[in-house]
Amino acid sequence: MAQNSSRPSRIDRIDLSILTALFSEARISKVQMSEAVGLSASRCYERMRRLEQAEIIRGYHADIDIARLASCLQFQVQIKLLNYTSARARQFEKTLLKIPEIVSCHGVLGHVDYVMTVVAATVERYQEVIAELRNQSENEFDFVTFPISKAIKSHSHSDLKQIVGRLTREEPSPG
Repeated sequence: MAQNSSRPSRIDRIDLSILTALFSEARISKVQMSEAVGLSASRCYERMRRLEQAEIIRGYHADIDIARLASCLQFQVQIKLLNYTSARARQFEKTLLKIPEIVSCHGVLGHVDYVMTVVAATVERYQEVIAELRNQSENEFDFVTFPISKAIKSHSHSDLKQIVGRLTREEPSPG
């Protein structure tokens, strides 16, 4: 795999502090960031730009509760493409990007190919979204639906430093 030439060779504790601050509060000001990490605002900005160029920071987002905003239902859906090929998968992915009610989708390994989240005002509308996906994708697929009853934890409730610390300690030992 080709390595991104702009990727930092090493994430130091200051980079991790910047990422942690952004992970918990994407709207933090450069001044607040500089106070939190102990650098000038301009140095924080330079580091943030480097982390963006390395695609470690992919964007800045608000955590919006769509169900509360629009009083809708949410569904977690597992999709298994039948007669899977790379070309069919790419076509399926292009199609699902066009359907606004599909608010997230991840390609996964294992028995299914995708796990996606769909929002809809009613169960009937959810069924229409799945029918639209079937018709537009030209792919046959099986799916299993899990209506979401409540959110328990999202990434915004996680401690990035703790996660990174555990991941770096769990690196596999050589052969």
